[in-house]
Amino acid sequence: MNLRPQKSQRPPNSMSLPTIFLPDELIVEVLSFLPVKTLMRLRSCCKSWNSLVSDPLFVKSHLQRSTQNPNFTLGRTLCRVDTSVLPISFDRFIESSCSTKPITLTNDPYYSLKDKDCSNVVGSYNGLICLLGYSFERRQMWFRFWNPATRTISDKLGHFRSIPYSYDLTFGYDNEKDTYKVVNLYRGAKVFSLGDNAWRNIQSFPVEDHQLSCDGVHLRGIVNYLAIRNYYSHSSYDCKDLTVEQFVIISLDLGTETYKYLLPPRGFVEVPFIKPSICLLMDCLCFSHVVKQTHLVIWKMTDYGVQESWTQLRRIDLQIIDYNLEKKFHSRWLPLHLSKNYDALVVANDSEELPVVYNLIDHSVKRTRIINGERWWHYIKNYSESLVLFH
Repeated sequence: MNLRPQKSQRPPNSMSLPTIFLPDELIVEVLSFLPVKTLMRLRSCCKSWNSLVSDPLFVKSHLQRSTQNPNFTLGRTLCRVDTSVLPISFDRFIESSCSTKPITLTNDPYYSLKDKDCSNVVGSYNGLICLLGYSFERRQMWFRFWNPATRTISDKLGHFRSIPYSYDLTFGYDNEKDTYKVVNLYRGAKVFSLGDNAWRNIQSFPVEDHQLSCDGVHLRGIVNYLAIRNYYSHSSYDCKDLTVEQFVIISLDLGTETYKYLLPPRGFVEVPFIKPSICLLMDCLCFSHVVKQTHLVIWKMTDYGVQESWTQLRRIDLQIIDYNLEKKFHSRWLPLHLSKNYDALVVANDSEELPVVYNLIDHSVKRTRIINGERWWHYIKNYSESLVLFH
C-alpha cells in the first residue's frame, strides 16, 4: 500500500527541491501516535490514509498506545437536562489542586447525548461506550455502542423489559472471542454479545442481585462484583448482624461465562458502618473500606486471583480530609485514580461536589479547584479514545 499522499503540481518556474521518501512502515508508525480526532481529519489527505484508519491491524496498534495513558474518565453532569458526558484528565485534577487558578471544564460536542436517545453510561472499554436508554411508557430498555472519537454509534440493541433502576448492567470485553458483552443480573444472569445481538441465559449468579454491594468492575475480561452472602434486607446497607465472612468478591469470566470466588483482604476484620467497595487502580483490583469511621483503608491485589497478594496500599486519616461525620454519615469514599509515580491519589466522597487529591508522600490533602466540575463521581467510567469499531 502506498501511504504517501499524492504530489501536488508545482508551478512551472518553481525551484526544484529534493524529494524525501519515507517508507510506509515509518509513516504508519508516526500516524499510530496521533490522537484519534487528528487521524479522522487526516483521512481526507489520500485514499490510503482513509483505508489505514479502519485497518484492523492499525486500529489494534493505535489502541495499544492510547490505552497506555488511560487518564480520561466520563462524568455525568448533575443537571438531568444536560446528559452530556465529559472526558476529564486526572492529571488536570492534580494540577488544579496545586494551582491558585481554577480549571474550567467545558462540554465537548463530541460527547453530547442529546441525539442518542440514551441518558446513562453502562461502561466503557477500548474507547467504546455502552449507553443505556429507557422508555417509561413501554417499560423497555435498550443500549447502544458508541465511539465518540470516530462519531459512530450502533442501532438500538438488546431490548428488554425492566422496572426503572431495578437493573444491574456491566459492560466488558471477552478476550477469548474478541467481542464485547453486556451482563444483566436482574432476575437471573444474562449475557448480550455484540455480533450475536441476542441475550443468552448463563449459569445462575451465586447470590441474589439485591446482595450486591457495588457495581461490577471489569478487569481484563473478568467482571468482579462485591457481594454480601445471606443478606436478606432489601433496604439500604445495614451493618447490623453482618459478619466479615459474608463479604465475598464474585468474578465472572466473560470467556467461559463461569464464576469463581475471591475473598477480601485478611486485614478486613470488622464490618464497616459504611458499605465497602471495589475499584481499579493502576490496572489492579482494589478493595476499600472505612475503619472505625475515622480511616479509609485501601488494599490492592497485586497478583489477580491470588489471595495472599492483597497488600495495604494506604491508610488515610479522614480527619486530614476534613471529614464531617455528621454530614456524610452514610457516604462512601471512592478511590478514583492513582498517579503513575504512586505519589498522588484522587479520592471522592459520593456526597461531595469535587474530589480531593491526597499526597502519598507527605500525607497532605488538597481540594481540586474546578469550575463546572459538579459531577456524579460514583458514576465515572475509565475511558481512552480509540479507532475501535463495533461489528
